[in-house]
Order: sequence, then C-alpha cells, then structure tokens
Amino acid sequence: MLKLPQLPIAIAIAVTWEFASYSSYPRQVLAQPDRLTNNVSTLKRAKQQEPDFSGYGRPGRRTGGGSRSPCPPIDPPLTALIPETNLGKTVAERPSFWFFVPYSPRQAPSGEFVLQSEQGNDVYRTSVTLPQTPGIVSLSIPSPVTPLEISKSYRWYFKLYCEPQQGSTPIFVEGWLQRVALTPTLKSQLLAAKARDYAVYASNGIWYDALTHLAQLRRTNGANTKLDDEWAGLLNAKGVGLEQLRQQPIVGSAELLYEVRSQKSPKRF
Repeated sequence: MLKLPQLPIAIAIAVTWEFASYSSYPRQVLAQPDRLTNNVSTLKRAKQQEPDFSGYGRPGRRTGGGSRSPCPPIDPPLTALIPETNLGKTVAERPSFWFFVPYSPRQAPSGEFVLQSEQGNDVYRTSVTLPQTPGIVSLSIPSPVTPLEISKSYRWYFKLYCEPQQGSTPIFVEGWLQRVALTPTLKSQLLAAKARDYAVYASNGIWYDALTHLAQLRRTNGANTKLDDEWAGLLNAKGVGLEQLRQQPIVGSAELLYEVRSQKSPKRF
C-alpha cells in the first residue's frame, strides 16, 4: 500500500508555517504607516516651533547712529542684540544683555547702562568700561539687585561717551524686556534638552535666555562649527535680522564700576 498519510502531514506543516508567517507580516506592515504618520506629525510640530520673534513690539532704538554724538560712524554700528520689535522675553530673575560695540575703550572711554520699570523708575544703573577689543559684549544684572517681577516689562538704555566727560552727547541704544513665568511644561522641555536648552528657549520665543545660553556655550567650547551654525540661525531667525553680526567675536563683559538701584523718581536716562 502507498503511505499516503505522510503527504497531508507535510502539507499541514507547510500550511501552518505559511499562515504563521503571513499572520505576523501584515501587522508589521500596518505598523509602518503609523510610524510614518508619527514622524510627519513630529516634523510638522518642529516646523511650527521654529523660532519666531516677530509680532508685538515697543518703541526703541536697536542701532546707534544719526545723533549728535562725537562717536565716529562705524559699520556695523553700535547694535543691541534684540529682535526687530525692540522687545524680548526672559525667564531669568536677573538677565544678561548683549551688544555689538564697534569701539575700543580709547574711542569710548566711558558708558552707562540703565534698567527702569515701565513707570520710569530706576531698577539698576551702572557705569561701564569696554573690553579692549571691539566686538560683542555682555552685561549681566548682579545678584544684589532685586529680581525682576514676572509679567512686568522693563526698559533699558546702553550709552557710550566718546569724549572723556559724560556731559557730552552719547551714542546709545534702547529696548525692552518682559519677564515671563517658567512653566512646568517649559521646565520639562529644558531638562530634556540638556545642553541644547537654548533651542527650547528660542522655539518658545524667549529671546534673552536663548541668546545668553548659546553665547555662553560658544565662549566655553571655542571653535565649533555646529554652534556657529546655531548662532547664525538664531541671529537670522524670523523677526531678528541680525545676520550681519554672525561673524563678530564675543570679546567679553562690560566692566561694572558702580551701581544705583531703586531710585524713586522717574528719569529717562
């Protein structure tokens, strides 16, 4: 007799193997569109969060020049590193400010920085001297100064005198900042970003902190192509338009000489 039963068993085994492979395969295929959809959504969210510093602004003066100041005209001119709106946000209690200064201490032997409340009362006032080399300088509010209040706006002035006496006409820039709350969502984003926290600040429209954290990284790491590209991207972000300063070196901090705080009477300068 023929041993026919062996054939069905072999067929059964083959059919079982094919079915098992087939039944698992469609699930993998169906999962791919889901992953693709998630990736597209992530890209859309990232695009939506590209830095945008345009919108509502305040009266100000981002570049110095065109005044009666004896300071020589230089291109690029004295420039505050702020958005075109003259207004930037911060979550810091005592933020840092950044300026491109084309002058040496010999050309501008003295200067002054003033931070005022919206009502015109002094919060902080200090005289400064410049680093020896023209370039981008920072000026930070020191710890003795009372922390800025959340949801409050502040006006600042940065002035340079190109004659020994401060009674002469200064060349100056002026702008605004507003302190905003550090929300739980923003805090978690910053923790996840770690060293790239400046990108989180930028995507949330928080200018002063994005600029400060990225500038500090560039100073710490020295020559770094990636950070240089990030710096150029931030200066060229929507509503900023400071790409002409991307090659300017960060040369240091303005030296603080003295301070006057909490003056009661309003004073423009």
